[in-house]
Amino acid sequence: MARRVSARKVKIHSQYTYEQAADLLGVSVQTVRLWRRSGLQVLVSQKPHLILGFALKDFLNKRANRPKRRLGRDQFLCMACNEPKRPYGGIADYQPYTDARGRLEVLCETCQGLCGKFASPNLCAELAPILIITTCNAR
Repeated sequence: MARRVSARKVKIHSQYTYEQAADLLGVSVQTVRLWRRSGLQVLVSQKPHLILGFALKDFLNKRANRPKRRLGRDQFLCMACNEPKRPYGGIADYQPYTDARGRLEVLCETCQGLCGKFASPNLCAELAPILIITTCNAR
């Protein structure tokens, strides 16, 4: 799971190279380079490329304040579509990890790709009227 990066360490009147920004924030240089593709403003007119402090702070604050995607009880996150989808055929597999938690996996109604979400046995009981749930053996 991705960890949150705090923008508090960034000085708005400073400028950073990719390496300096990565060291300051505790992430890899490749992560900072990927942020550029995601909309981080970088001065590319000279070498080394520079990131202005206010642009980095603004980018990190916008990323932190993005709304979270909430799934409905009967929705699953499709890995291929990257959207909440309903199960294809109303069939699900439940893989228990512990007594209180496991994973429900279904096929996407649109692309028939893998969808899933973490679930408790209580959620499985709630979904039982609308899904055919097969419990797989743990380990």
